[in-house]
Amino acid sequence: MKIQNKIALLFTLLSASIIVALSIFVYIFATESIRSSFYHRLEVRGDIIGHAVLEENESRKPIYYDIKKRHLGDLPIERHKVLLSSVDIKEKAKLPLPDDFYEDLLKNNEARFISSDTSYVGRTIVNDDKKIIVISSAVDLYGLAEMENLKNLLVIGFLIAFVFIFTFGKIFSDAIFKPIRRIIRNVKGINAHNLHQRLVIDNSDDDIEDLSRTFNDMLDRLEVTFEIQNNFVSNASHEFKTPLTVISGEAELGLSVPELPENVRQSFANIYKESEKLEHLTNSMLSLAQTGFDGKKEEWGWLRIDELILSVKEAADKISAENKVSINFDHLPENEERLVVNGNKVLLKAAFTNIVLNSCKYSDNKPVEIIISSDQQYAIVEIVDEGIGIPDREIGQIFVPFFRASNTERYKGYGIGLPLAHNIIRMHQGKVDVQSKVDTGTRFKTFLPFK
Repeated sequence: MKIQNKIALLFTLLSASIIVALSIFVYIFATESIRSSFYHRLEVRGDIIGHAVLEENESRKPIYYDIKKRHLGDLPIERHKVLLSSVDIKEKAKLPLPDDFYEDLLKNNEARFISSDTSYVGRTIVNDDKKIIVISSAVDLYGLAEMENLKNLLVIGFLIAFVFIFTFGKIFSDAIFKPIRRIIRNVKGINAHNLHQRLVIDNSDDDIEDLSRTFNDMLDRLEVTFEIQNNFVSNASHEFKTPLTVISGEAELGLSVPELPENVRQSFANIYKESEKLEHLTNSMLSLAQTGFDGKKEEWGWLRIDELILSVKEAADKISAENKVSINFDHLPENEERLVVNGNKVLLKAAFTNIVLNSCKYSDNKPVEIIISSDQQYAIVEIVDEGIGIPDREIGQIFVPFFRASNTERYKGYGIGLPLAHNIIRMHQGKVDVQSKVDTGTRFKTFLPFK
């Protein structure tokens, strides 16, 4: 999840938690207020009933009931129980009330309790020397409805607020990360071809400005490093190739002399063969360095994988004439466009040539099969050998420059070919999959996106 979305989500959850806590507080406070108000109304009615019972003048008693009816009215399911004695009050009342209620009633002359939706109040009424206990009960239907409405209102309000908070959170995080996204877009547009490009720095005197300046400083160092590497590769390419060409030409010239003794001819042959290997090694090292920035700056274009593999076979035949490399065309796609990829022909040829020569070398020139196929996205080249294989624990390191597997001691090598091939394939937005089993063989499966 992107940091921008995380911030929006965190902001929403934090705000929602505050709203939930506030809603719970309001609901509890409103519940207590409504319950207390209902207790008071019930106590007033219990007082009137108690004074009516204590009134000695029979003619005045109806006045109490009339006042209650006219001015107060009856509560839902209102009941009053009058006890003339406090002895065995619990047994006399016969109500589902706890002992604490009766204890508070006898001690403080009043008590309150609620069970389910029914509210109970107890009052001790004293008039002159007479004393009675009145226990009143009723159900606050209006209060319950009011609380239900409040609960619905809080829930709906929370949902609406949640939507608004999340929306504003997204807008807020989008505004905060706008300069960072601009930096990301600019950095993505910088590569080895335009290392001179720099980020625009706003004089905002904040962390974004510091980040932009840090990126620009890093690009300054990278540009210097790449320029040094570029100059080295260009110079080394020229300096290495010239003497190698001379050595190869002189050896070839020596081999053309007809009366040359056999031992001298063999020496010239060895010189010529080793110079070819050295030239291939040099080209591989230079190519490995070149894949770190922009190659030889040769133009890329559309090329067919099958034609490229045929040129790879020719290069392998030239370097190792005794190879047993075969190309399997049985799995070519019907749609020829699936064989057309965009790439640098020289680099791709170097990549596949290195893999093929590795397969030949480490299989002691046993058969090596190249299979060309495709799927819905990639042109696929599989190179299968019957060689010594790669130990499982070392497969993950074969693309590290100068690494050699533990079972390759008796073979000459420098650990350059596979890293070079891997770098070139990645430059072409492709990937390499390796499957291997010791003493059985190795399968290199390369994927290159087709046109």
